[in-house]
Amino acid sequence: MSPASRALVNQAQIQLQSKNYPVAASSIERALRIEPGNPLLWIELGKVRQAEGNYVQAENMGRKAASMSVNAPRANSAAWSLIAESLRARGKNVQAREAELRAQGVR
Repeated sequence: MSPASRALVNQAQIQLQSKNYPVAASSIERALRIEPGNPLLWIELGKVRQAEGNYVQAENMGRKAASMSVNAPRANSAAWSLIAESLRARGKNVQAREAELRAQGVR
């Protein structure tokens, strides 16, 4: 992750802790303009969406990150964990368990 993106992610994490979700999302989106192909940034945006209660978008961000991180096992695992949490929050426990197993399988 570039220094600029890292600074924006750090800023977004502080904003997320303050429950300032729109501003946190904006910070991550700025980082994504710098590095659109970085799956870790998509995971961070998914975490913001999850905190907002927007589990469908969080799942979508996780799936995008998973597709981008095939050759990065830790990022891929984090993406599948995000997907599992988002599915579980929507009561899709069978699919959540499958995603959880995928997360564990790539670790």
